Amino acid sequence: MIKRGLLWLPLFFLLGLLLSSPSHAAASSFVKANVEYGQFKSLFSMKDPVMIKDGRVLLPLREIGDILGLKVHWNQPQQRASLYGVNLELTLQLGSDVVYLNKKQKKLKTSAEVINGKLYIPLRFVAEAVNEDVKWNSNTKTLSVGSNYVVGTDKGITFWLNRKNGEFYQAIGNKVPSFIGTLEIRGGELRHLQVQRLSDNSSYVRLYEAEGMSELGKRSGQIFVKNGQIIREAHFEFIGHYPDTNAYNLYDLRDKVLFSDGKHAEFLNHEGEVVAYYNLGELTGKEDEIYMIEYITDYYMILREYGTQHLILYHRMREITAYVHELLPLPPAEKQFLEEVALDRNNEPDRELIIRFNKQEENTLLFLNKSKKTGQVHSYPFNLTKLKNESP
Repeated sequence: MIKRGLLWLPLFFLLGLLLSSPSHAAASSFVKANVEYGQFKSLFSMKDPVMIKDGRVLLPLREIGDILGLKVHWNQPQQRASLYGVNLELTLQLGSDVVYLNKKQKKLKTSAEVINGKLYIPLRFVAEAVNEDVKWNSNTKTLSVGSNYVVGTDKGITFWLNRKNGEFYQAIGNKVPSFIGTLEIRGGELRHLQVQRLSDNSSYVRLYEAEGMSELGKRSGQIFVKNGQIIREAHFEFIGHYPDTNAYNLYDLRDKVLFSDGKHAEFLNHEGEVVAYYNLGELTGKEDEIYMIEYITDYYMILREYGTQHLILYHRMREITAYVHELLPLPPAEKQFLEEVALDRNNEPDRELIIRFNKQEENTLLFLNKSKKTGQVHSYPFNLTKLKNESP
């Protein structure tokens, strides 16, 4: 009996060693974290959990690019990831702890890992390469990341904007960007640039953001770049619950782009030449208002008066302007409501109680209006030939 019991001692000893030895799984953990970025500590919505490995924070490659304003390129055949930013080119080979930072070989202290098909890499290593700070609060599970740049790309061309000082950069293909000028516009919490490559030598860049917890502060802007030079810029700021509803995709004018500061509108062709200009305040007789162009054809424009949220129809050929709610056969109570609520739009909680343009059928324009009384949406027609020469 004594000999049989002694036979179990080595097995218990081995099990004890296995249980007490640190494993790879124990060294890594995943936490749902609050992520904030930039000088205003804006919240960043993370789709994936943060990985803590060997005391360091790892994030998916594309999340890091999004937070730090970097272009991400994945070479599937070579299993190689690259990050491009201002003064940065970083290349990482899957399965290796060696990276190339601006053509110089470096070694990661914590190796990258593929988790659920996503490549997790050390955040601090990349952030420090672009001179950004990283702070991790293990008590509150809060990750704070410095972020000065915002990026956007389309059809092989990429642009970067420095939110703080307006420096603007461009790169064609997978390259480190070059400085092309300084913009007047700044971006407080801006996450993405919307880029439209118009031709081999011209691009149209737009930005829009809503700032603050209530997102009342709005900023909108447009940039035209030709042959690596900024040739035109427009922007405006406004406060309110409603977004920028400018129709930057100009429907019937597909070969034109819109530049607006809220009070004036210019239409440029793909070479950057101004083909039409409008003083929006002169069209309506209200110089202090901000206007959005929601629809435009060769014959008419539909404007949104931001402060009142009234819709305005302007006939470009006949130079006639009219408020849409005065043209439509609305019930008297609905028309009265639209006129009264226009005096203080911010106190109306239902943002859908406005007239919207739907579509055109031959000479008839169809508009939609949600009833304050019933909550139902009704369609109202207006024939363009009945537009009279009366301004609002």
